[in-house]
Amino acid sequence: MDDRDLSGYAERRSMLGPALALLIAFLLGIALTAYAVRRWDRIASWLHPQPVVTVAARPAPHIRAPVKPAAPPSDAELADRVNTIESRVNAVEARAAETTGDADRAEALLVAFAARRALDRGQPLGYLEGLLRERFGGTDAASVALIIATAQRPITLTQLQDSFATLGPTLVSADPHESWWAGLRRQLGSLLVVRRAGTPSPLPVNRLARANRALEQGHVDAAAAEVARMPGAARAADWLASARRYILARGALDSIETAALLKPSVSATPSPPAAPQAN
Repeated sequence: MDDRDLSGYAERRSMLGPALALLIAFLLGIALTAYAVRRWDRIASWLHPQPVVTVAARPAPHIRAPVKPAAPPSDAELADRVNTIESRVNAVEARAAETTGDADRAEALLVAFAARRALDRGQPLGYLEGLLRERFGGTDAASVALIIATAQRPITLTQLQDSFATLGPTLVSADPHESWWAGLRRQLGSLLVVRRAGTPSPLPVNRLARANRALEQGHVDAAAAEVARMPGAARAADWLASARRYILARGALDSIETAALLKPSVSATPSPPAAPQAN
């Protein structure tokens, strides 16, 4: 064998080793692939482990003992239950009626206050006339009629004060139509005045001052009483008539307001009916 044959043989032998290694690796790859296909579930669980879920054991069903039917109530027990239910219903109805009575009382007061405000401002009553008749006409028709009549010819405190400011100076002097005998008695009476200590002075100027103060404070009745005893009271006849209308109207307002406040409410819860006798 010459040198060329030896060199070719050496080259072929040197290439045989890598070829065998590649063939073995190829065969191993096929074998591993086949194994992975057959054991994929185990490999997947190894690569991606799942959390362990604990399932609680379901308790055994509880078997209830049979319930014995209740014994039917007697006639007396049934009557007691009916009476208890009726008493509760009556209590609920009484509370509802008391609530309604309180609402009616509040509405009546609102009507009375609105009427007073209209009279104080000298305004007509308007729709309040019907409400006054509805709320108070059955119990105090006279007061309602007086309030409505005064509202049709209103007189306010401001009007009384303004007219008195003009009329006041003429009240301290005697009436020119006064008889000489009445004038003499008045003058003699003013010369000597006997009165108890602490009582108001009867002198006209003092009466005029008291009347002014009373009007400023809204006490028309006290002012009218002073004017009626002054020497010039005859000149104040129209003013006194207006003052009396004002006083009577306010008295009527006080009357219906008191009636609204004292309006009787629903009585307490009625007693339940007596239980029927058992046979």
